[in-house]
Amino acid sequence: MAVSPTYRLSIFDSIDDGHHTDYLAYLIHQFSQKPEVELLLIVPENFIQSFKNNRQVWGFDLGNNIHFHPLDSSTIQRLHGQSIYKRSMAEWNLYVDISEAWEASHGLLMYFDYFQLGMLLGKKAHFQLGGIYFRPNFYYRKASWKSAFIKKWILRLSTFRSSMKVLFSLDHKAVKHIRPLLGKTQVMRISDPVRAYEVSAEELIAFKNQWHIPTNKKVCLIFGYLDPRKGIEAFLQSTQHLTSEELSQICLLVAGAISPAYQVHLEKLFQQYPNLEIISIFQEIKGKDIQLCFEAADLVLMLYQNHVGMSSVLVRASISKKVVLGTHYGLLGKLIQSMHLGLVVDTQSPVQIAEQLEQYLNLGIGYSKEQMEKMEHENSEKAFADTLYQGLFL
Repeated sequence: MAVSPTYRLSIFDSIDDGHHTDYLAYLIHQFSQKPEVELLLIVPENFIQSFKNNRQVWGFDLGNNIHFHPLDSSTIQRLHGQSIYKRSMAEWNLYVDISEAWEASHGLLMYFDYFQLGMLLGKKAHFQLGGIYFRPNFYYRKASWKSAFIKKWILRLSTFRSSMKVLFSLDHKAVKHIRPLLGKTQVMRISDPVRAYEVSAEELIAFKNQWHIPTNKKVCLIFGYLDPRKGIEAFLQSTQHLTSEELSQICLLVAGAISPAYQVHLEKLFQQYPNLEIISIFQEIKGKDIQLCFEAADLVLMLYQNHVGMSSVLVRASISKKVVLGTHYGLLGKLIQSMHLGLVVDTQSPVQIAEQLEQYLNLGIGYSKEQMEKMEHENSEKAFADTLYQGLFL
């Protein structure tokens, strides 16, 4: 017997790379199993085509209750070509128009950070709204009081004007700082969703052979969208402080999507380190290949430069039971230390990075398997979707 939809949820995201596509795929899969929800995704047409072409390979459902409103490439270019302030207004107004024409009862902004100005000055939404807040960094000690004041003021006014029902914070530490600002708006912590894949020993061997990953060295992985914030340069500089014997024990594996300009920069930079074995996989990595990258590694590097909030890389490291060498800054630093997932370091200091690498090579790094399992469970795609469902509809 068919179930009549109880909720009509519209989701907006104009970005089609990195975690954005993962989050959308997880929600499509999870909400495909919730027939009481009619779901409209207002997303780039590139994502829609890629998802439909690859979903069976990736293992994602696509229910009859899932609908798409494609944003074509010219629309994306027009939106993204504007200043961040004009873009906030334009994307918000477009989202409201499409959602109300579809008669949405609820809405979800996948990247709330972008939309606050549009919510404050743009059209009024007449449906219940939720949003995922990625970088609530106004409470960080390094934030200037003026910047923090402005961000808190805009957050308070934009959520009040939009009658926002719920705000989900990826930074769990920020929840207690956000709640006093928002009045009736509910504030909920939400975990960074990650899908775990079963990987056989044969698949791992084949992957290592494909990319010529050595079995007699410690493989240090830098994974994700590759840009200057990943700390690749800091790691390379740190290797200059290692002995030749220590250097011979290390292989750097760099894997992820990258801009053409930054790829050229890294390829030239890598040539300056002939004594360090470097393997680069410069492409977007999806599905089981993500897991294989982590399974092939011994140490996961999270040498992010002033990173705010959570990172799915930390969750993926826990899924594969791989120890982390990461930033001491912000939420990531606190989690790595408090959950005993590895070592932390000032990622702007190549000397300190080298000291921790020496410790890893000579003494190893202790970790808590129980805490890694907890990290995996709390950050599953099901936990992510269930939290959104609870906050939006219950």
